[in-house]
Amino acid sequence: MTRVPRRGRLAAVFGSAVLAVAGCSNAVSGSPIAAEVAPPTAAESITQSLINLGEAGAVHYQGTMSSASDDPVTFDLTAAQTGEIHGTFTHDGKPATLLVVNKATYVKAAADFWAALSGVANGENKGTAVADRWVKVPGSLIGIEFGDVFLPDVLGQNLAKGTEQAGERAIGEGERVDVGSARAVKVTTGGGTVYVDEKAPHGVLKVETDRVGRADTSSVRDLVTTVSDATANLGKFYQDTATQAAGLTAPIDVLTTVQEGTHNFDACGAASCSIIVQFTNPAKVAVKVSVRGVWQGDNAPLGVCDATAGPVAPGQGGSATCTLASPEWVKFYQRANSVPGSHPYSVEWSTVVLADAPDLAQLTARAGAKPADPKAGKAEGSHYVYAITYSDSARQAKVWKYGVVAGKFWEDHADQQLPTCLRSTGSGCGVDLLTATDEAAAAQGLTQQLVDKYKTEKGECPTGQWASCKR
Repeated sequence: MTRVPRRGRLAAVFGSAVLAVAGCSNAVSGSPIAAEVAPPTAAESITQSLINLGEAGAVHYQGTMSSASDDPVTFDLTAAQTGEIHGTFTHDGKPATLLVVNKATYVKAAADFWAALSGVANGENKGTAVADRWVKVPGSLIGIEFGDVFLPDVLGQNLAKGTEQAGERAIGEGERVDVGSARAVKVTTGGGTVYVDEKAPHGVLKVETDRVGRADTSSVRDLVTTVSDATANLGKFYQDTATQAAGLTAPIDVLTTVQEGTHNFDACGAASCSIIVQFTNPAKVAVKVSVRGVWQGDNAPLGVCDATAGPVAPGQGGSATCTLASPEWVKFYQRANSVPGSHPYSVEWSTVVLADAPDLAQLTARAGAKPADPKAGKAEGSHYVYAITYSDSARQAKVWKYGVVAGKFWEDHADQQLPTCLRSTGSGCGVDLLTATDEAAAAQGLTQQLVDKYKTEKGECPTGQWASCKR
């Protein structure tokens, strides 16, 4: 193991020696006796469990909650420490796909999902206008800011409030319940109820909390979710997220609209038919405008046309020509010219403003990141990979856990875990910095590599390891 030189930290307990003095002799009778170390209290154990949750590279959640507007929500999501989230959810029973990239939320859903929300696009056809397209959504619109709820460190910190309420007794003495196929201990903190595995290191299996979030318009209530570490699949998570995010080339901005003007059909013939839509940009910034038309002929679907115009300067007018050239139109036109009678056709159209596509450079880099090199011995960076070690009964050095933490105060973060390590192992524990890196994914990759190697050599994960450990 490569160790970067630093001021060492050590936690230990020693029994007191009995001293006896006879006459003028300096001889000391008796011998030192090692004190028995009590196991961690429930408060200490749950604090450590939430620290481990917060260090995870990615976490998978399944559960229910209520949005800030009291709509029932179900979800199946995976959230990375770096802020990306993807998965699915339902809002008042209507399904949607979610992507969170660069702290922006994007949602794709059918027309009925959007039609049920106020403030989406404009006009009667707002659901159709954005149906099955990526939409950039502010948390206040759906009453959920997903990053404020599901990022591992955020959820861990929220639940860690008032962990002293868990008490001084050992966590093994707490109430036991079943969570799926696992046996769990139920623990109450000031932030909610946490169900942890009855076996060390007491990984979080489920959480319940009354309220999570920072703003009244996007804080969720009655959150109930199962929790599982997904760090071992972090590389695939980034790759899958990058693949989905590649479709965010022209997301819709639902908060910005244009003023619609006149419209008319143009050049409708055997091969195609167009509609020209006029509009004015009342915003203070230039915008790109998307026009979508849903066509019918003889009361049957003919297809959909899409057109994009702009950028249109503030206060200026613009137009877009939306052309339908589908096989259905060709057949309809032929029928209209060969079958006597009227053959009405129509188009329902709408305009929406397009948001800028997100910069995916950072996400792409994370998807291709290699584990950090511990031999580099870097002592500075944005993310620090450390090991907490102890001595076993044979006085052999062993790893209690590997961890990753962001920020220059990594030592304080690591050192606060030493008392729990001491109580868990009955041995003095210390911290070693393995390396630092400016890439979060590289730090997590190294930790995964170290845990996998340890498990291969020892047949099990380090005693205190939750993140990156498949049990």
